[in-house]
Amino acid sequence: MRLVTYATENGTGVGVRSDGRILATGVADMHALIAAGARGLERARQAADEVAGARLLAPIRPGKTLCSGINYASHADENPAAKMPEEPFFFSKLPSAVIGPGAPIVIPRARMLTDYEVELALVIGRGGRRIAEADALEHVFGWTILNDVSARDVQFKDMQITLGKNPDTFSPIGPEIVTADELGDWSTLRVSSTLNGRVMQDAPTSEMLFSPARLIAFLTELITLEPGDVVTTGSPAGVGCFRDPPVYLQPGDEITVSVDRIGDLTNPVKAGW
Repeated sequence: MRLVTYATENGTGVGVRSDGRILATGVADMHALIAAGARGLERARQAADEVAGARLLAPIRPGKTLCSGINYASHADENPAAKMPEEPFFFSKLPSAVIGPGAPIVIPRARMLTDYEVELALVIGRGGRRIAEADALEHVFGWTILNDVSARDVQFKDMQITLGKNPDTFSPIGPEIVTADELGDWSTLRVSSTLNGRVMQDAPTSEMLFSPARLIAFLTELITLEPGDVVTTGSPAGVGCFRDPPVYLQPGDEITVSVDRIGDLTNPVKAGW
């Protein structure tokens, strides 16, 4: 199934996207549907009433978003000085940064070096601690896309990675969550980003250094993952800061990040000063 969170004049809800229509599940929040487990999925499968006038929101507002950095082999191609990690590396995105499809990425101040990064992201269905790598994908509810928008001038100054990754609107998620049974094999996808019609990133997910299962196992050695948490799987070469000359997001731009079998997440860019 393909699950969305939508807004109408009557409020918000979780819907099933099917044949271009959004069908109401009767569940108000994606966290509630995930928490309901098999009963929640069965309720979604029975959705039949079309929602009129729906506007898509971020499919989920995670309590925790844990992003994997330097997880594609192609990083070495664009940045020869990059040190390939021997184990996964993570940073977090805050709930206050989350926006959905079509919502503007707002650059908070002039001359900020604002970058894009396409990421395949997984949504935790069944939480846990010390999850074995062999069992990890059984804990995945579904898959979505995250644009890891970054303020490079903040991030790279004194290693301010938390501030650099988390200005408001810098975590677009969407457009939907594709359930794990429908997506199939994560390693056969392609991820890409397109800026104003120009392809900037394009790579197969098979290039990942650490698999999604390894990422989950690594995280849960220390952190309990909870239903609705999001874990991203890194971004390939082609980001703006390593281009010659660098390419950064500007007001008036449109950035689209895409993943096979999930779709396209498009956001305009505007000035916030």
